[in-house]
Amino acid sequence: DLEPISEQQPIARLSHGLDRVLFNPGVHWLQDPRSHVYNFTPWLEKIPKVNDFAFERLTGFIKSSKDDDLYTLAKRENRTFAGSTSSLTKILSHIYFLISGDKHVDTSNLSAAFQSEAKSFTPGQRMPATVILNYRDGVYAIDSDSDSPEATDRNVLTWMGTLLEKFLTTSPQEFKTHLRSTPSDPEVNPKREAYRYAKSNSFVMRSQLDCQDPRLPGTGVFDIKTRAALPIRMDVLNYEENSGYLIRTLQGPLESFEREYYDLIRSAFLKYSFQARIGNMDGVLVAYHNTARLFGFQYVPLEEMDERLFGSPEVGERVFQKCLALLEIVADEVIRTYPKQSLKCTFETLEGKGRMDIWVQPLDAEGSAESQKTAPMKQIQVTATNYLDELRTRGPKAVEAPKDSDWSIYWTISTLADNQPDILKRYQAAKDRQYRDFLLPSGATLENIEELWGKLDFRKATAPSTLDSTSPAASPDKRIEFLRSVARSGREHTEAVADQRKGMPRLVWGEGEPWVDEHGVFDEPVESESEQAEVAMSEAIPSTDSTEVASESLEALPEALSDGVVGDVAQTADADADILHDISAVDKVNMNVDGQGTAGPQSPLVEHTIGESQEVQQDETGSASAKDVRGVPGSDTPATSG
Repeated sequence: DLEPISEQQPIARLSHGLDRVLFNPGVHWLQDPRSHVYNFTPWLEKIPKVNDFAFERLTGFIKSSKDDDLYTLAKRENRTFAGSTSSLTKILSHIYFLISGDKHVDTSNLSAAFQSEAKSFTPGQRMPATVILNYRDGVYAIDSDSDSPEATDRNVLTWMGTLLEKFLTTSPQEFKTHLRSTPSDPEVNPKREAYRYAKSNSFVMRSQLDCQDPRLPGTGVFDIKTRAALPIRMDVLNYEENSGYLIRTLQGPLESFEREYYDLIRSAFLKYSFQARIGNMDGVLVAYHNTARLFGFQYVPLEEMDERLFGSPEVGERVFQKCLALLEIVADEVIRTYPKQSLKCTFETLEGKGRMDIWVQPLDAEGSAESQKTAPMKQIQVTATNYLDELRTRGPKAVEAPKDSDWSIYWTISTLADNQPDILKRYQAAKDRQYRDFLLPSGATLENIEELWGKLDFRKATAPSTLDSTSPAASPDKRIEFLRSVARSGREHTEAVADQRKGMPRLVWGEGEPWVDEHGVFDEPVESESEQAEVAMSEAIPSTDSTEVASESLEALPEALSDGVVGDVAQTADADADILHDISAVDKVNMNVDGQGTAGPQSPLVEHTIGESQEVQQDETGSASAKDVRGVPGSDTPATSG
């Protein structure tokens, strides 16, 4: 660890009695669906509207390139690279895909409903990662990059995480001060958010520290992860309608905590595990929600993520050290393409190809999109071969090997000598896989989507926003229509239960008296600023009869569902599985994953020969190091050096 330079705010603690989730494995319902007794305060049930939260009053995320403390530490420690978990974990993930040989995750702890489901990482998890290496006096600060920042800002989930972190770690009185309805305090806390800084051979890494409980092992620090339910993630512009979706059961292929946990394994655990290790954290607290209400909580320690990802809770640290060591080697090679310049880099390990492609482009002082169109570009390819006890082995077996086995990785790095049109063609194919079409919300059309897009302003920006060509909108397919119908059914169920239990006391586990709604959470709502915006938005979208949409979606479903009621919890697991089988197929359609044009013929190598490689291994202290090894061209056995 490196001591922070500036004074920091104390690490937050959980409120509302949520700390008991940390010490009791499994899912904890906010409200038991059978008895309707609350396990935690009912104040947590209704999530405040995102538009009502004053994000502008918070410090906000600081990019690596804007963090003077991070830069100062890198200079002081004589490190070449500096980055935060948000940018580094994307690259580390693609390095893991490479060295693991596309190893599948372990879902054996789930019920029979998921044993025939996909065990590969989701297309979203494998999406190409683009970062900016900002050069400044010998240090490269690594930032995540997006060609469409407007699309990110208009994504409700971008903001929901920040809101819910405050929601779960502050009292109702303190949380109220973060709402726009409360006058802002002119006194701003000058202290920075809590960060951990750590160093490796060539990196200084920064991790934001969300929460802490000293009773947990180690530092007691853990991450708070807010997990939106399936329809919200798949169909984010339609989040208002999809917020009717319910989690009704612990297990099952749909409307269950198990469904969300299964998706977490394939789409998020790898990133979470890398973030936890960079931040020296014990695990993550997951809060399951639908943007309108919270359903429950689950604490997932790092060992559990390791078991699901790597097959054993004992090998996760070694896997991380291998990935980090190879990252350092690759980063050194990348900056040699255009020395002492800021660079834009896109990393991708395409499934089944056995290599990682990196496209590198120099940036001018402005880094504008127009200048990037004419800037030169180089393509680097990285391969890796695994050895266990000096015997060549497949990636999955190497990852799962006992931690006392001798695991070596031999790599090659090649800079292709192809002409620019061929390199740009492959780069564009990767960029096409990097973006998903936004799906038109229910009732919206291409004619009025611009008006809806302009109203998705969660941070109250003054400049108007339009939906540009990099964020195209598409019509939903039958899977999305099915999920929308399930959400509508869930909303009807919620309203029916609310009417049935109107006026009944709200009982909380462990409390003798019924809960008193001192903060008006369940009062009849007064039209707020955000709700006024929703009314204005709905006026821009023609109304659609939900029964008609549900009927149309039923016609598109397999025959196994045609006799049932969409969204009915009585549907069989097999019927749900038919429509939800490998839900990532939706991603594949929207991301244009076709495998075409991703790699041309192997070009002559201009910087390394095939025989040059390096063994990534751990030294006696357990830290990652790299040892030069020269292999025999065309041979699987490394040659001894003289």
